[in-house]
Amino acid sequence: MTNLGIKIITYENWMNPDPLMKNLVMLQDDKISIMSAGDWAISILKPKLSETVPLEIHKLFEVARGSMLYGYFFYPLFTLAFEQLLRVAEAAISEKCRQITTDKVGNNTFKDKIARLNKNKFFSDEEYTKWNLLRNLRNLASHPNEQAILPPGITLEFIFNISELINSLFTQHNQKHN
Repeated sequence: MTNLGIKIITYENWMNPDPLMKNLVMLQDDKISIMSAGDWAISILKPKLSETVPLEIHKLFEVARGSMLYGYFFYPLFTLAFEQLLRVAEAAISEKCRQITTDKVGNNTFKDKIARLNKNKFFSDEEYTKWNLLRNLRNLASHPNEQAILPPGITLEFIFNISELINSLFTQHNQKHN
């Protein structure tokens, strides 16, 4: 099959930028230019998790970030990174629930865990809405009918949003609930 609508990886081309990346541009000094692999790496490496976020969540986040970085060479990795970030978000919620309760939370649903943290005042109304949107996106991504292909701009914005929400979940302000 050669017409899948994605780069077909071969031994000869696996280290070449995905042909779709020639359409990724940036504005610099009032000039539009094609974004290089280095420019892309700088963008992806900006969002960070704070030191207060548990190590296991950092590991999951770095796998997602690495996948997104290598999307420059294989465009569908942007979508896989996006989906991984949804799992990172769920893992962060699960970890926060474990930190605040002695009850077993492992079998609770993502929805239940978000509700528990909301009940314990870990979220603003806006954050609660965002976490529920993430949960809905996670559900959609977990049960696909076909392969989704997301553009890099959406995934780049998403990694910034996820890192902010996770950092907020583990800030000193929220530590008082432990």
